[in-house]
Amino acid sequence: MKVLKPSKLSVLNRCFEHRRRYYMGVSVLAFIPLEDAPVLLPEAAMWVFAGERLGAEALDVGIPKARGEFLVDGKAFAPGGAPAAGVPVRAAVGPIDKQLYVQGDRYWSGLGATEPMAFTEMPLGWAQAYGGEGYTRNPLGKGFAEIEVEGTKLRPLPNLEDPRQLVSSPRDRPEPAGFGPIDISWPQRTALAGTHDQHWLENLFPGFAADVDWGLHNLAPRDQQREGFWQGGEPFRFDNLHPSKAVVGELPRFRARVFISRSHRIGEPRPPAAEIKAGYKAPPKALEEIPLALQTLWFFPDAELGVLIWQGSTLVAEEDGADILHLVAAAEHADRPRSIERYLEVATSRFDKDFAPIAALREWELLPEDLGPAPGPADEDAVLNKIENLAGQNMHRRMAAEAEKGRAYVASFGLDPDIHGPAKVGPPTPPPSPQEIPALLEELKRKEIAERAEMEAKQKAAQAEIDKMVDEAGIDGFNSEVLHEEQKQTQIGPPTWTAAALHAMLEKEAIATRSHGFIVEELEEMLVDEKLHAHWDEVERQMFASYRLQAHRQTPAPAMAMELREPTRARVQAAVAGGEDFAKLNMTGADLSGMSLVGADLRGAFFESANLDGADLSNAILSGATLAHASLRGTKLDGAKLDGVNLGKARLTETSLRGCNLEKAVLEEAVLERAVLDGCNCEGISLLRAKFDGVSAREIVGVRLLFLEVELAAVDFGGARMFQATFIANDLRGSRFAGANLASTTFLNSKLDGVDFSGADLTNVRCVEGTTMAGAVFTGATLVSANLRGMPLAGADFRKATLDKADLCECDLAGAKFYQAVARGTKFEVADLRGAELMSANFMHASFARATIYGADLRGANLHGTDMARVRSDSAVQLDGALLTKVRIHPRHVEQTPEGS
Repeated sequence: MKVLKPSKLSVLNRCFEHRRRYYMGVSVLAFIPLEDAPVLLPEAAMWVFAGERLGAEALDVGIPKARGEFLVDGKAFAPGGAPAAGVPVRAAVGPIDKQLYVQGDRYWSGLGATEPMAFTEMPLGWAQAYGGEGYTRNPLGKGFAEIEVEGTKLRPLPNLEDPRQLVSSPRDRPEPAGFGPIDISWPQRTALAGTHDQHWLENLFPGFAADVDWGLHNLAPRDQQREGFWQGGEPFRFDNLHPSKAVVGELPRFRARVFISRSHRIGEPRPPAAEIKAGYKAPPKALEEIPLALQTLWFFPDAELGVLIWQGSTLVAEEDGADILHLVAAAEHADRPRSIERYLEVATSRFDKDFAPIAALREWELLPEDLGPAPGPADEDAVLNKIENLAGQNMHRRMAAEAEKGRAYVASFGLDPDIHGPAKVGPPTPPPSPQEIPALLEELKRKEIAERAEMEAKQKAAQAEIDKMVDEAGIDGFNSEVLHEEQKQTQIGPPTWTAAALHAMLEKEAIATRSHGFIVEELEEMLVDEKLHAHWDEVERQMFASYRLQAHRQTPAPAMAMELREPTRARVQAAVAGGEDFAKLNMTGADLSGMSLVGADLRGAFFESANLDGADLSNAILSGATLAHASLRGTKLDGAKLDGVNLGKARLTETSLRGCNLEKAVLEEAVLERAVLDGCNCEGISLLRAKFDGVSAREIVGVRLLFLEVELAAVDFGGARMFQATFIANDLRGSRFAGANLASTTFLNSKLDGVDFSGADLTNVRCVEGTTMAGAVFTGATLVSANLRGMPLAGADFRKATLDKADLCECDLAGAKFYQAVARGTKFEVADLRGAELMSANFMHASFARATIYGADLRGANLHGTDMARVRSDSAVQLDGALLTKVRIHPRHVEQTPEGS
């Protein structure tokens, strides 16, 4: 569910069940100062404050209540701050006026109660009210049992009492007096829970009892509850609950509103999980309102703060409310309601691709108009704005003075300054208000989009005009297409600058100057400066290292001229025979096709754009070589050392690379269609957008490989060891991972339909966000702790697979095969298993809660301890020979029907 709300409201939701109908309760919380001005404080401040004041105590239970209520958290304060033995306190809200009498600590003695100790402030918690260990109506209190005080057993008296029922004897058992929330485990609330008998267990569990009193969910003592709910505008008064004054005011006349959109109506078939998830990201098509009432008021008088809680509920199709796609929360003045159509417009704007972030800033669209500023110390932003505004005013004055100076200068020549001089500077523009900022940002964004479109249109028009001129010129070998290619060109080939060449050039200059009788000291110093030479060497090293990494991103180097073909081939043969360092030879664009270079030491070679088609480079050493843009079609590289090689954008169609070391090789956008990489070390290779269609990659090795947008159709990864790999946006249909180790691998937004994972180790594998796996084969595979939640797996084959503790919740497993699979503790919750073959499988302690098993075959299955609560079943399900001990079958599934049907 996607929640759309302003930052000054908090939203809580909780699903519950009653009489086998599913409901979602919604609470909207607003944090307010206890003053007359309509003000809302930030949600974040509310949760910080509530955590400090209430600790683990919840502000709300999330389920609508029977009556309106108010609660008070705070202390009693002695008037004027002077210590007092007793203080009356009062909390009056609307029609409810409640008073307590607060006394200092007292104990029973042989002569009666001791005199109360004077105090200046006293907490108003249940620990100060009557009760204590063994007293179920308030086990936190004091007075029921003795306690140990400094080694002596004493029985205290409560500090908080109802003035109409003061304790007068140790035998008195008064109702605990307080303003705070009553725990749900205390009898004041448990008595309202209704009847929990066998009928409830078999028919209504886990919902509330049929005869539940909804006052169960009221937190406040009964004398702080009213019939009906709060409307806004009710007066309140708190006496002696603030250190220095009575806190008096009235509730703001706001109302909260909540709207939802659904994935499907109650009674309609549940859509696939993937479809529901997609709905969260799309704007709502329509909204329906959940009626709310102001049910709970929290007051913190000493802090002069309060929390308003509106609540409501609606029927939902799913027990967890998964059918609710969007929830929109807002607040408005009770007498100025907005239309549901307006709220739909606001919600839709939050999904706009370009303007959603700006729309989210328009919080006032979801808040009451004319809200006052939040009280408190001046914030840093306001101070900063004032400082910046002063700077702006100073700049404006300078601009105005300069303009007047220019106008006076023009006028001194007898000219009209309005015609020939600078324009007058108008009054300064005030800084935008927070409400104006989103509109300004939106205007700037629209202007940016329009200007970008206009610029692109002008560029296209200008380019078209240039293209026309070039084509009409009729220059032989030069037209608009050639021009476009030249415009795209960047650096071509390896760097031409070297430290040695620079040194030689400087030495030549020095010799020339000496021959003319001059000595240039700076030049002579450079020639003998070893640190400078080392720096040049390092610059050269970095330049070439950068080229080796980035060569595939440059404009491809051209092929060598045809007349250089044979001399170059002869030079290569000689260099290989002589053991020369190929890192010092530039073979960029060379045609070495068909050559035999078996076992050659070619490490660091520059073979960018070279033609090595059909060459035999078996067992060659090409470590760190540059083969970007090279053509290696049908080339033999079996056993070659290709660690650190750059094969980016190279063409390796039907190339054989058996047993190669490709560690840290660059294969970005390389074409390896139908190549053979069996047994390669692929540790750390870069594969961005490479084409691997039809590749044989059996038994390759690589940890944490990243396959990003790689074309992997019909690839054979049989026996590969690729644990912790990541596949993102790949099409793997027709591929095989038989016997592969893919432990802890992630598949994101990838197509795995029909992929063969038979015998593979898929322990802790994760398939997420848009991945599809229909018809995939997992026979004999290990999927322990695998996360396949929500995956489309219709017709998948899990025969004899091990799926212990795997997560297959919400999966489409219609027609899937699990014969003799082991799936102990596996989760199939809300999965679609209609027509699935589950014979002889071990599902001990698995959970099928809320799954669909129409027509499933469970003959001979071990279902010991499985959770079959609320499964959707029919008479076609086969259970012959199944072990059904300790199977949980309650609650049973009941089809939800629209309200009133």
